[in-house]
Amino acid sequence: MANQEQMEHLRERLRELVEAGDAAHAVGLLAESHPADRADLIEDLAEDEREALIHAMPSPQLAELLEYLNDDLRARLLADLPPSQLAPVLDQVDEDVAADIVQDLEPEQAQEVVQLLAGRESVEELLTYPEESAGGRMSTEFVALRRQWTVEESIQYLRSESLDDQHPFYLYVVDADHRLTGTVSLRSLVTAAPETPIAAITSDEVISVAATEDQEVAAERMRHYNLLALPVVDEANRLRGVITADSVLDVQVEEATEDIYRMAGIGVRERAFSPVWESAGRRIPWLAFNMAWAFAGATVISLFEGTLERLAALAIFMPMIAGQAGNAGIQTATIVVRSMALGELQPQDGLRVLQKEWTLGLVKGMLFGGVLGFVAGVWQDHWLFGLVAGTAMFLNMLVASTTGVLIPLTLRRLGIDPATIAGVFDTMITDLMGFLIYLGLASLLITQLT
Repeated sequence: MANQEQMEHLRERLRELVEAGDAAHAVGLLAESHPADRADLIEDLAEDEREALIHAMPSPQLAELLEYLNDDLRARLLADLPPSQLAPVLDQVDEDVAADIVQDLEPEQAQEVVQLLAGRESVEELLTYPEESAGGRMSTEFVALRRQWTVEESIQYLRSESLDDQHPFYLYVVDADHRLTGTVSLRSLVTAAPETPIAAITSDEVISVAATEDQEVAAERMRHYNLLALPVVDEANRLRGVITADSVLDVQVEEATEDIYRMAGIGVRERAFSPVWESAGRRIPWLAFNMAWAFAGATVISLFEGTLERLAALAIFMPMIAGQAGNAGIQTATIVVRSMALGELQPQDGLRVLQKEWTLGLVKGMLFGGVLGFVAGVWQDHWLFGLVAGTAMFLNMLVASTTGVLIPLTLRRLGIDPATIAGVFDTMITDLMGFLIYLGLASLLITQLT
């Protein structure tokens, strides 16, 4: 991988060549870099500079590049390529990458491109599965040995396949109906006598994933069992493909990014340089929802308008009581959501987690409630005022502990991804409850406070 200084120098040189109308020279210079570095360089160029390079790039070089470009940019760059030019390029990439690219094209262009593909059948099979399923993520390039073969027949088959050095060398064993029955280690295959039946050296312990299961399930299964590849089967347990470790890494990055974006109310495909109106369309509805909820908070505050008029100093600590509990709730919700995603937390574990978070809430409530109570009492020279502020902080910390656990669990029970709105709901509730507890206590004791 080139260092940052080399990349910057190459980027400037590419710009100079493209501006001078020498895109062919720029493409030749670009070819000296690793495809992943080429993708980084192209992503940093202006739109017209990218297009000039793409149109001047020979199809083998373009095919190498496509796997490393981010999905949005790749779709934009390929949108103007005629199917007759794009199809030969896609025939040079892995069929799972080709299927991903086709899914990002406009329907009419995608249909024309698929019809022209030499590997049409494999790509069409992958396109029958949802994009974020194990079937949509798998590769159909794998090694499958027949259970009825001998060791000698299996070795001859492997020699004839001419597998590349990047192929994950798990040897899967299938029966006459192509149902997955086990695996054979390469060591067992090499050391066994040539006439030994494959069935005799097959291990029946095999971990697989259904093609219709979510890609996150596949990623977690590979992580849990420390696998480099995971076989994908259909409803009849027939071997359909394999998910490899590099694909799983992409899945984990995508899912983590998606969760982070959703928790912030941002479109999952948004990037730093997405068009302004596209970004606005994704962000504004979520902000509008938050603003509507803020009006609910304002309504709660308005119920205690008389109390605030008699003791305006109450307003000083309202943001702190709401904000500190909101942050605590997000901490809890994030841990709960992540634990559920990893399969560490099941619905039946809810009470145990809630008890733990209540205990932690008591500790945090006493700590921060005590600090706030002391500071508020000294600041306002009124210890009852400090007691009200400190008690409100203490109780709202318990609210945060409760909502941080119950909201994600409830959303999961309702079939809603808790990563999308758990944090937002938690903040909203702790805001409302913080105002209600704090101003409610102050209203009850207003005569002693003024």
